[in-house]
Amino acid sequence: METGSWLDALGSALARPVSMPLGVLLAAGSLAALALLVAAGARSRVRSARFQRKSSEVRTGHLVETLAPLLDDFPVDPTRPGTATVFLGQPVDYLHFDPDDGVTFIEVKSGDARLNERQRRLRDLVEAGAVRWATYQRR
Repeated sequence: METGSWLDALGSALARPVSMPLGVLLAAGSLAALALLVAAGARSRVRSARFQRKSSEVRTGHLVETLAPLLDDFPVDPTRPGTATVFLGQPVDYLHFDPDDGVTFIEVKSGDARLNERQRRLRDLVEAGAVRWATYQRR
């Protein structure tokens, strides 16, 4: 090997003791990288907890939605003879048909849930009397 080659220079540079500032810099960099990894893990756990909470809220909502007609405070009596309570799911959860009292649109909400924009518009139309009958017959 030729004296003064770049390989000799690299070897002698690596053989020298690391100066204190460089050592401190390497340690600080390592700690910073470790802190970033810990922070990223914490953010991931927070995101996962939020997702699980939201998922739990959705499951609870579906359960309440399904069982609602069986509860005492349901706004209509689905067991009354001659009536029919039909689950739709969208844009409202139930329609209740009563030949004496008419048709009732029922949206089931649990917790802090509120009507979405589409449901609010439908509610406003129903309350304004903008409901009609249509028969579709195909031959």
